[in-house]
Amino acid sequence: MNTKHLAIILFCLLPMAAAAESALGSHCLAVWANGGVAEYIGSTPQISKTLGGGGALGIGYEWRGRSILVQAGLGARYISAGFKADNAIYTLPNQYDSEGDLMDYQYLESKRRDSYNQLAVQIPVMVGVHANHFYFLVGPKVGLNILNQAKASGVYSAQGVYEMLIDPLAHMDNHMFFTDRELTSEQKYGMKINVAGSLELGGEFTLREGSNGDTYMRIGAFADINILDDRATSNNPMLKTPAVFNDKDMLSEVKLTDYLHSSAATNQVRQLFAGIKLTFVFTSGVKYGCVMCDGGYPSARDRRRGSRLMVR
Repeated sequence: MNTKHLAIILFCLLPMAAAAESALGSHCLAVWANGGVAEYIGSTPQISKTLGGGGALGIGYEWRGRSILVQAGLGARYISAGFKADNAIYTLPNQYDSEGDLMDYQYLESKRRDSYNQLAVQIPVMVGVHANHFYFLVGPKVGLNILNQAKASGVYSAQGVYEMLIDPLAHMDNHMFFTDRELTSEQKYGMKINVAGSLELGGEFTLREGSNGDTYMRIGAFADINILDDRATSNNPMLKTPAVFNDKDMLSEVKLTDYLHSSAATNQVRQLFAGIKLTFVFTSGVKYGCVMCDGGYPSARDRRRGSRLMVR
């Protein structure tokens, strides 16, 4: 069973969970904040992940049964993560220098880093249990990245490899054999839908009990992993170089493409966000469970609408 099948099953379980405990439950307001580390899972050889971080805020509705929890809401999440690349050499073979001599012109890449900043709005739909100061929630989070910003940077040198010379020619800027030039490229991409599978578990504690409702605090660990591939289809290489040596400015036509939007990303890549989550749950002070209890309906308004509410 893959993650897509799991998400479908979780959606189907939500109404079943609510029906199972319809005999007793309460409406709640949930407010949460979470933060932690972010990274990408999956890459290609010569490309490795770099650890980032992020945070999120949210507010939502929670249905609280005797042991079942059902939660839905709206949140905002910001994440920064990225990749680093091994040192690489890009070769333009069989080029002629300004003197007409045959050579291989080479770009030497080092300190290549690609970073991503994303701001997304999310709709979590979670189901779980609570018992004995323990809680557990699992479900999908459907989101829309409203900010997708990528930055690629690296340090570049150039040299000429001649058949008649033992060592390459380098450190000669007047011949376009430059040294340690830093290049950067920043790109903003359009909005993108993402779907994450989420797991959350931890402890639940009662902060206040009263006739107007109870207040609970949860402290737990969470992990969100994207179900959809984070790559974009592209034919662009990570470093685009001029086709021929022109003896003028061999950096003017060099262009950087970030890893996720390049042809170098040949394996699936998914984003992981994990850390600590703090949630406050405020109950309404009203529970569902009987048609007519000893105390009668709580108010005339409830009587008019034929409510099944009962006073706690």
